[in-house]
Amino acid sequence: MSKMQSQFPVGSFFCRVGKDGKGYIGIRYFVRGRYAKKSTGIEIDAKMWDEKGQKIKSSTNPRINNVVNSKNLMLQEFKSNIDQQIRNYEGLLTYEVVSQILGGNLKTKNSRIKEIDFIEYCKEICRNKFDQGKVSYSYLYNKTLAIEQFKEFFKSKYSREKISICDINSKLFEDYKSYRITVRGNSSESINKCLSPLFDGIKSLYENGLLDSLVYASVYGKYLSKKKTIYNPVVEDKTIRYLTPEQLNEFVNIYHNMKRQRTYEIMQMFLFSVNTGLRVSDVVTLEWSHIDFAKKILKKNMVKTKEVIQIHLNKPAIDILNQWKRFNRNQRFVFDLMEEDVDFNNCDYVFKKIASKNRIIQTSLHSVGEKMNLPFSLSFHVARHTFAVLALRQHKNLYAVSKLLGHTSIRATEKTYAEFLPEDYKKISLETIDFDIAI
Repeated sequence: MSKMQSQFPVGSFFCRVGKDGKGYIGIRYFVRGRYAKKSTGIEIDAKMWDEKGQKIKSSTNPRINNVVNSKNLMLQEFKSNIDQQIRNYEGLLTYEVVSQILGGNLKTKNSRIKEIDFIEYCKEICRNKFDQGKVSYSYLYNKTLAIEQFKEFFKSKYSREKISICDINSKLFEDYKSYRITVRGNSSESINKCLSPLFDGIKSLYENGLLDSLVYASVYGKYLSKKKTIYNPVVEDKTIRYLTPEQLNEFVNIYHNMKRQRTYEIMQMFLFSVNTGLRVSDVVTLEWSHIDFAKKILKKNMVKTKEVIQIHLNKPAIDILNQWKRFNRNQRFVFDLMEEDVDFNNCDYVFKKIASKNRIIQTSLHSVGEKMNLPFSLSFHVARHTFAVLALRQHKNLYAVSKLLGHTSIRATEKTYAEFLPEDYKKISLETIDFDIAI
């Protein structure tokens, strides 16, 4: 039976040896990938510390042993006091919260709720993003302006300057959206941009245990829909663009004779997609950690559908990976299209990065398609369609192809590639299904 893990961070002691040779005992808690640390104020002979036993070693000298026992007891009391505060904390135990507990300056949940001004809280989040270099000054300026506009709306409606956490509810935000539509005449896209920094504040409050989960669920992420659903009674056949084996051979010939290094590399990424079925977003975010060279398997979460795909890599795909391994340009990302220290929690930055790389890739492929005199514009998604069509024409199992493509359901695969399905599938679709029920 596996050992059940504690829901609270577990503290441990450590001994830091100073320049004077003395040992200084500290305590640390591992929280969300980082250690929150504090000194206990207890000094010892560094040689006396038992790291495995998490205590000071006993001595054969009774007088010294009494001091050792006293200090060990002090350490346990010190840890017990902190553990109690951690267990009693009502909110989400973040690194900052545990650091405040260790520092003795943690405020209670109720006192923090009363003190926090929602407007200033949202502004601080924007400033922190700017200070960390995650956003530009124009972003900071525009989001701060949007936050101020929400404050003005609240002031005119309730005749109060400060918005407390207790004021936050779904009706307040729905009223604000209605105000922006009817009074300000803003578009859905404009309103959503104004809501973005407010929702960042809502999320942070919830993660720090300062906002009720029901309030969070009813407010956070409730953007206005930008899509307009229009019913079209005319059934139109969707044309799937893919490369035939002959066109694919022509593409490969151009690839081998390509003099421009960047276009050569982009064509190589296209061929990798032909052999794996990956979207451009998944090629951009493909990491070396996703590749098991020994088993020849690629396994990653898809950016669009969040589905986990597992692909057995064929020889051309492995050859391409080995070539990029020899390039040794990026220790994290295979095709060197993202910075190694990218933070995937910063969704806006990540998707803008993917979009910018996509534009460059599509421009290069378009010129290659013109050189091939293709009857359609060559895009990266053509590689994915080529993978699917050629796999189905080899009579590969429809369910397996659907999984390799990372589709959320087999119906999506069947709908998209119906015309390329093996004859037995087509035959079934053309047959009349009769259950012999009299109506």
